[in-house]
Amino acid sequence: MSRQFIIHWPDVSVDYAHWVYAGERGELDGDVESGTLSEAATDIEGRRATLVLGGDSVLLSEAHVPGGSASRAVAVARYALEEQLADDVDELHFALGQKRDGDMYPVAIIDRDTMDQVTESCQDAGLRPTEIVPETLALPVPERAQGDDPGGKVRRWTALVDADHAVVRLNGFKGFVTDLDMVGLMLQGAREDLGDDVEAQITVYETGDAATLDVPPGLDVQHKRCDERLGLFATGLANAPRINLLQGEYSPRTQLDKSLKPWRWTAVLAAVLFAVFMGSRWLDLRKLSAEEAALDVAIEESFKVALPNARMQRPRRQIEDALQRLGQGGSDGFTANMAAIVDSIAAQSQTTLNSLTLRGERFDLDLMTDAVPSLDALASDLAQRSSLTLEVQSANREDDGVRARVRVQ
Repeated sequence: MSRQFIIHWPDVSVDYAHWVYAGERGELDGDVESGTLSEAATDIEGRRATLVLGGDSVLLSEAHVPGGSASRAVAVARYALEEQLADDVDELHFALGQKRDGDMYPVAIIDRDTMDQVTESCQDAGLRPTEIVPETLALPVPERAQGDDPGGKVRRWTALVDADHAVVRLNGFKGFVTDLDMVGLMLQGAREDLGDDVEAQITVYETGDAATLDVPPGLDVQHKRCDERLGLFATGLANAPRINLLQGEYSPRTQLDKSLKPWRWTAVLAAVLFAVFMGSRWLDLRKLSAEEAALDVAIEESFKVALPNARMQRPRRQIEDALQRLGQGGSDGFTANMAAIVDSIAAQSQTTLNSLTLRGERFDLDLMTDAVPSLDALASDLAQRSSLTLEVQSANREDDGVRARVRVQ
């Protein structure tokens, strides 16, 4: 047993328990505390805990499961023990221990209503025990007495006696809780079941107010003082086999599934809404990606027109640098050059501008004029207005005059 809290809840109808922290070997670490389950949960603060229930609410038995199939052991045990139980098996919870020789399973049986009350009370208090064990199986037994004695001649039992009742653990996983006036009779019956060739020994732990135990003849008795029953339970839980009632539908995993079940449809709806949201975001992203691709193409085409001989790397910066270069040099700058070209063309009434293209630091003009001499006049006027020179690239006669392509730089 690892370090953990031991909680003793003797009467499930009363919200009052005792608890203490115990070490790996069953030694107590601190004082025993008492109070409600909520107070216990606050003190424990989520640490590992074993809840020990009053043994009178749990019946211990055993069942033979042919073939030893663990998957169907509970169902077979219910069927095998049905005739021995006064209550309807559907109203009972069956928990099994580890399989023993001969395909025998120890069984702990508790009323389902009681088990529901225990688990619901723990949940309401914020208590999450890892094990729930009857106090009969929390009692210690000598190491060699865990199960039948190897020689088959000695059975060693344990009893805890106080002023009102006795908790008895027989060999293996058997045991009972009864009033003091009945304990002698029940011990006698257990002794007779062993036969005359088997020796029976019982260690009786007595609390401070313990009454005298009526022990039948033929039973070897050893009396010991018990100052704290939680210390006795801690020793038993550290060294003796036991049955955890948190099985089947009461296992922590099953309880978690029950808690989450009402939220499953909410989770499904949330998942659907999330999928729709992510789908719409993906469509938006795809649309933006397409728009970005189209914008990149447009930028590339515009860059080729503006700077046909340049390699596009950082288009915005490159265009800004080109404009800055064109704008430098006062009257020789871009603005002054454009003004000179426009003014010279305007001074030649017979000449009109069809288009103008900027290529680096030169201007390519497409002109329409009446005759070639008019181009010479335009070159002369431009030279007077600026430092630019005009070079005729081509001149072709058309119906309305001469169409010329000139370069100004």
